[in-house]
Amino acid sequence: MTLAALPDHNRATDPLWLKLFHGYSHVITPLRYLGWATDVELFGGEYHVRADLGDGTELIISSQDVLPLDPAGVTGWRVVRQPIEEPWRHTALYDSTPDGPQRHHGTSLIPMFARIDELDAPMPAVQLTMSVTHTAPYGTNHGQPTGNDAPGTAVARYFDWSQRLVTKSGYRRVWERPEQEGYPLAVFENVGHIATVRVTRSDD
Repeated sequence: MTLAALPDHNRATDPLWLKLFHGYSHVITPLRYLGWATDVELFGGEYHVRADLGDGTELIISSQDVLPLDPAGVTGWRVVRQPIEEPWRHTALYDSTPDGPQRHHGTSLIPMFARIDELDAPMPAVQLTMSVTHTAPYGTNHGQPTGNDAPGTAVARYFDWSQRLVTKSGYRRVWERPEQEGYPLAVFENVGHIATVRVTRSDD
């Protein structure tokens, strides 16, 4: 498993940092599955996600200028890559904010991570599969595999599906595997109907 370690700094007990780190886990966790040390940077009320690509460059992920304190306020994603020592030499990679060229994607994570997965940067070569299994109270079940993806996109699909089950289909999360124990896996329930969302290696 390639999940990068958690940040090691004195902000890890700061309530604001914790709120942002957990609030944006749907962005941070896919980056960590790419093997990149990822953090939330706090600059006088301006917040963004920062991922160290391990080659002297970093990704900065924000929304319109900065990330709002409440992730529900995100209107789209803006991603730039820049040398850590020369951040003014940044390159725009993706912009789905209302005035950006990818604005038609809005807040969807999957197109953003599909672009990130294309980067020429150190990342695991493994392919992952996200799948959903639905089990009805009367015992029938069916699965919905999504095909093979690079780790960032596969884990982004996991978060996208999980959110969709809760916000659009009325499910509630009843269990989720701790991140240190393997690839993402969660179980949802809705009036006796069970949905299991998981990420596995494509060769498993």
